[in-house]
Amino acid sequence: MIGFTHARRALICSTLIAVAACTAKTENQTDTASVTGDTGMASSTTTTTTTTPTPAASGTTASTTGAIVPININTATDAEILAIPGMGPRMLREFKEYRPYTSIEQFRREIGKYVDKAEVARLEKYIVIK
Repeated sequence: MIGFTHARRALICSTLIAVAACTAKTENQTDTASVTGDTGMASSTTTTTTTTPTPAASGTTASTTGAIVPININTATDAEILAIPGMGPRMLREFKEYRPYTSIEQFRREIGKYVDKAEVARLEKYIVIK
């Protein structure tokens, strides 16, 4: 009888751990999928996406008119940076590595290590340094 009780407890504990692990993995996959989806979309297209700005998303890079709304590169979230057309996880990492930027010259120098001058000039349209 004692062996059955221990086996039952072990089975219940295993089940709870498996459910917890699957739940955590599912949430992680959802987060990863949304970031990967944004990244894949951004890297495969070069057109500007139009979105309706909301108070929560005031740092978006485009409005309903298609005008570029620059983001503060020193305080921008990952999602705001990834919203820049052509931005991927590698450049996101590079943008964040050199924070805080103190001048546009520093931005040009540091990001210019990874992309050519034309691309740096294009990226400058989407950022401000404050």
